[in-house]
Amino acid sequence: MLEHGYAHHIQRLMVLGNFALLAEVEPIQLSHWFWAGFVDAYEWVELPNVAGMALYADDTFTTKPYAASASYVNKMSDYCKGCRYAVSKRTGENACPFNFLFWNFMARHRERLSDNFRLKMLYKTWDRWDDEERDTIRAQAAAFLDELEPAEQGWSFEDDAC
Repeated sequence: MLEHGYAHHIQRLMVLGNFALLAEVEPIQLSHWFWAGFVDAYEWVELPNVAGMALYADDTFTTKPYAASASYVNKMSDYCKGCRYAVSKRTGENACPFNFLFWNFMARHRERLSDNFRLKMLYKTWDRWDDEERDTIRAQAAAFLDELEPAEQGWSFEDDAC
């Protein structure tokens, strides 16, 4: 992306957008980042894709969030080959962050999402786990998110205008 100012839609939606959704990045911040980083990020198409699809900020655009665990990223790409994280581990040492972030996101937004017919089986899976497993997922996600550092000022074109 940095070299060419371009990324395939799977990279944008299911890797960058998915991570931003799971980390609960503000939609306008991700939009600014895409505008600054992609040569084809025209506002008329980029903003609906980021806000409506990637970050589910407008739940009238898609029927469910484009949230995914490591398993889906692994199925749709070759990014997991050689990665130190284990695609199949939800928690623990070397668990892929996409796994515990995914389940944490779904748990945090259960009230909003649980009536969605496309997510019913997902919540049945969550409900089968004991409290210890669910608490571990939440704790590992919180610890991971706490380690993220905000971008420094000056990274976007908007900072130049201020």
